[in-house]
Amino acid sequence: MAIDALSLFNNTSILPSLTTTGRVTNTYPYPTVAEEAQTPFADLLTQAMGDTVSSDLDSKLLGIDLLLGGEADLHSIPIAQQKAEMLLNLTVQIRNKMVESYQEIMRMQV
Repeated sequence: MAIDALSLFNNTSILPSLTTTGRVTNTYPYPTVAEEAQTPFADLLTQAMGDTVSSDLDSKLLGIDLLLGGEADLHSIPIAQQKAEMLLNLTVQIRNKMVESYQEIMRMQV
């Protein structure tokens, strides 16, 4: 699939638009900070864990595909493995910070 570099700038739906009052309105296709703040933290953690698991599964499936003579690129396998490893390390660090925060709260005197 070829991407025309100029077509990226022709999409006016992502540009702010002026209202009749002269104020700029947000027409970005991304959620605003207020919309993101409404997402529960547990849902964000669940999504991050799902991304970690799916990334690990993807890297394993690429390796199996290559071993079975599939059409997997040789260079895409280490990249997928490195991505899965980085996501796992990030997940472990988030868990460690959460456990550390919980322990700190439990040590507080009431």
